[in-house]
Amino acid sequence: MASPWSTWRPTTSWTTAGSCSGASKICSTNATRRCWATAEPNAESISARVTGFKGLAVIDCGRWWRPLALVLGLSPLAALALPRAASLTPCADQYLLGLADPSQIVAVSNYATDPGQSLFAAEARRYPSTRGGGEELVALRVEVVLTDRWMPLPVTERLERFGIRVVQIPLPETWDDIAATTRAIAAELERPEQGAARVADMRARLVRLAARREAAGQAPLAAYFLPDGGSAGSGTFIDAVLRAAGARNLAATLGRNGWGTFNLEQLTLAAPDVVVTGFFDQGGDTLRMAFARHPVFQRLLAGVPTIAVPDRYWICSGWFLAEAAEYIAERLPAAAGGL
Repeated sequence: MASPWSTWRPTTSWTTAGSCSGASKICSTNATRRCWATAEPNAESISARVTGFKGLAVIDCGRWWRPLALVLGLSPLAALALPRAASLTPCADQYLLGLADPSQIVAVSNYATDPGQSLFAAEARRYPSTRGGGEELVALRVEVVLTDRWMPLPVTERLERFGIRVVQIPLPETWDDIAATTRAIAAELERPEQGAARVADMRARLVRLAARREAAGQAPLAAYFLPDGGSAGSGTFIDAVLRAAGARNLAATLGRNGWGTFNLEQLTLAAPDVVVTGFFDQGGDTLRMAFARHPVFQRLLAGVPTIAVPDRYWICSGWFLAEAAEYIAERLPAAAGGL
């Protein structure tokens, strides 16, 4: 199975931040589709609405039975209970475990109990894991599935035919967009108060980090790397995290925008104060690790301090990135020629 970071990290040269292609075009739509459906293969959407939040794609077919609960004389609690929810990816696990009420969590992904990849690994052990099969989710009576925007369309359509609402989490790049995403996902889980609490905690952490930056003086120059040479320039959540932590992003200072890669020639000319790495324990002996093993990169690592951020802090983009910024801030060296 592919490493979680390989599902979202860049594989080509620098691109414009926030751009989408192929199946990921759903991330740029404002349309949120709502449909009444049965488990029949030919079920079709019969209604649509537009949401004001850019990026959150929702396919809603799972609540059709609730209005019928009272009509059929069932308990009012059946109509008012929180939707039963499951998560299919490491990113979705963080959102589900961090926002949902424990009583509504039905299943999590196979990654959820790994403390290296999940901030909520201990909590995740309470629940069964799922591979995301339609029949399995139906058997678990799942109503809402959280996943990310890279889920193949056929899988989404199959879950839709089973009457399950699919919420595809975008990749917000700014703190404001992260706040909006958090609130939107919480609303889909019918837990708006928990979304507000997570956002408030994130904002409080950012305020404390800002005070720390002001007291620290000159910001050190940080070079961020994935094990295959991938990096992130301005307009990315990595850049937002580095700046919040009190560092200058090398890629951004070189005029790089969005996600991309450093070549070895650029690397020999760079003079960062610190190297920040992510997902270096995910690559094994695959070709993705070739850059990490290259002598030029190894010399860079030997010459400057390195901060290896645990995967769980930035498995994707969410309110928990404030903790990644705190982790980096606590380990930053002074800038060259600075303090």
